[in-house]
Amino acid sequence: MSPFDSPSPPIDRHRQFDDEGFLFLGKVLTGEQVSAARANLAVMLAQLHSSLQADEIYSAHQQEPWLLEIATTPIVLDAVEQILGPHVVLWSTHLICKPPRTGRAIPWHQDGTYWNLSGPMVSVWLAFDDADDENGTMYVLPGHHKQILGRRETGSAFFDEEIQPTALPADIAEREVEYRLKAGEAAMHHVLIPHRSPPNRSADRWRRVVVLRYMSADGEMGAKQYPNFRTAQLFDREYILVRGSGSRSPGLVTLADFRQSLDA
Repeated sequence: MSPFDSPSPPIDRHRQFDDEGFLFLGKVLTGEQVSAARANLAVMLAQLHSSLQADEIYSAHQQEPWLLEIATTPIVLDAVEQILGPHVVLWSTHLICKPPRTGRAIPWHQDGTYWNLSGPMVSVWLAFDDADDENGTMYVLPGHHKQILGRRETGSAFFDEEIQPTALPADIAEREVEYRLKAGEAAMHHVLIPHRSPPNRSADRWRRVVVLRYMSADGEMGAKQYPNFRTAQLFDREYILVRGSGSRSPGLVTLADFRQSLDA
């Protein structure tokens, strides 16, 4: 059963998120929407610049209308609004694709320590393929999202920091929770929840997901540039007001205005 069919009041979901740092949202895309997303993503991957890998497609919703539509799916925004309040800003998306027999393992880390942002934020992890340990799904560490944990360098140019092993619980294998999701299902997590993912060990299964990142319109919004997935040329991050009314920050653009700019 989807949480949106549950009689539990929103405050219960908010309390669970506050206590655990994550929520399973159930199915948020139909089978038809998943098929369309896979087809659109296949085109994007065929166009991917040679300097980028399949897990390095940042904020492509600023070029791809289909991805913007997924990021503004009402069932997703309803869940986000329950945590962030009525004024919701989309500030980033990240397509993270791990091909069969490949894909990079990601060590334990906390996202929020890397960002030049502040204020309430959440991330939604949405699967376009069935995701499990074999094909490189994500694991989270419930209840460890209320403080910044110690970090150390990894020596890798791709992912240069990880959480200090001594800052993690000794029984982490028993505490971690696997994002075992069907295609079209999603989970939402706090930006400081520790998480990791193994490589894709499957012989024939992709692990294609998009991470949708939102913040309250009351937060502080820093400047950032991303490489265009086709050209690798840098473009500026946009802050798009996707739920709520009125401009609560001079850096915001309304969803209607942003859609118009994509169509131009």
